[in-house]
Amino acid sequence: MDAGLLLVLGAAGGSLRALVDVYNQTMAWQEARREYRRAADGEGDDPPPRFGDYFDPIPDAVAALVHMGMGAACAVLFGLSGQISGVYAALVVGVSAPALLTQLGRVQTVGEAVTGPPVPQGTEVRVEP
Repeated sequence: MDAGLLLVLGAAGGSLRALVDVYNQTMAWQEARREYRRAADGEGDDPPPRFGDYFDPIPDAVAALVHMGMGAACAVLFGLSGQISGVYAALVVGVSAPALLTQLGRVQTVGEAVTGPPVPQGTEVRVEP
């Protein structure tokens, strides 16, 4: 698969992640309205929960773009390194890009696992007997 197709598929996977977020927000709003109706039973002057209380267009749009960028980058990295092949795999990498990048950030190199984390320069290292 070429890099252009991997970019598109990864970004599409990232947009699916954003759609899942919108779905979760919509379900939370729906549940809040149901709770309001159960609790109110025609009493009180408080309005029902508004959709705007659960969905903020600007931050949610920015988050969607970030998810798409992360998905595109991960699909290209995984695809060009030969770790994935195929359309479905590129989409899945795009959807799961935030979790994948978090895990990659936690990976220790073999040297760090054996000798411990690197010591910043200028720090005195003391070895106790």
